Formats: sequence, C-alpha cells, structure tokens
Amino acid sequence: MKIEKVNENRIRITFNHSDLKENNIDVHSFMSNSIESQSLFLTMLDKAEREVGFITDNYKLSIEAIALSNGSFIITVTRIEKEVLKSTRVQAHRKTIVATNNTFIYKFSNFDDFCNFTNFLSISLPNLVDNLTETNSLYQYNDCFFFILQNLEPSYATTLSSVISEFATPIQNSDLIMHKIKECGKLVTENVLHK
Repeated sequence: MKIEKVNENRIRITFNHSDLKENNIDVHSFMSNSIESQSLFLTMLDKAEREVGFITDNYKLSIEAIALSNGSFIITVTRIEKEVLKSTRVQAHRKTIVATNNTFIYKFSNFDDFCNFTNFLSISLPNLVDNLTETNSLYQYNDCFFFILQNLEPSYATTLSSVISEFATPIQNSDLIMHKIKECGKLVTENVLHK
C-alpha cells in the first residue's frame, strides 16, 4: 500500500491484490462496501495520518476509487474545508448499476463446485437447463470460476437463484464485473448449459 500526499487536503492511496489478501478481503467484497472494506478504509486513513499527517477528524471527505486493469486500485481522498461546508450543501449518492440486459454472474470457489452444479441441474432440473439461456460462459479469474448468464428470462432467474446458492455466490453489479472478468479472465467454455 502506497500513500502519497497530493496537497494539503488530498491524498492518493494505491494498493493491489496482495494488499487485499493481507487484509483478508477479496475484490468483490471491497467493491460492495462490506464491513471488511470499511475496516480496510479506516485502516488506510489511520496509516495516512501517521505517515503523511493527513488528519480526517471533523472533516467531510470526498472519496474517488479507480480500479486499474492490472488489479491495482487508486483511491483519492479529499478533505472538504469547513468554509466550503458552510456555503455549500454536499450530498453523497451511491451509484447503483442495474443489470439492463438481465445479466447474472455467480462465483464458484473451484471448478468442482461448478461441475457439481451442472450435474445437479442436468439430473434434477433438466427443464430448467433447456430454458435457461443460450448465452452463458464460464471464466477463470483470480483462482475462482465465474459463470455468466446473459439475457436470462426473469421467470427462470428465481429458480436458478435458489438452486445455485448451494454451489456459488451471486455477484452484485454484474454488468460492471462482467466487463472486468471478460477483459482480465480466461474463458473456459461458452454455452455450457445449452443442449
């Protein structure tokens, strides 16, 4: 983790995948604003105060996060001056990306879990397999396997969600994550569920 003081009111924090591992957090937990990611962020602010004298007590903060293609992250933290706060009303809104094309992504810890899932589907729910989708793919990324289903009919999404939860974890912001996985991951197979 590298902390740079840009100016009196702004710092830039750069960290990579190994920094996340050291803090027992994965990329998806970090991006989903989990308790672990909040704890990591507070640790970063404490370190910034010790290393570069960036004090955040009694300040409002503006946070910008950028994910780089090499797996690193850059977080820019800006303190908002008290005079600015008096004259300007600052509101923060969390941006939610909605899957506009009915995209669903599930994370499997290993390939065996994915195989167990497909075996269960073919034996127990063959009708679901026939009706799921023709646009699905399996990618390997960061030692995990990501099953991407696109253009999934909403009527089948609920059934799939209840079945797949025994084998995999659903991924939030699936459109955003899908582009990252397709860019940086390795395609294992396409149309695996299509007969």
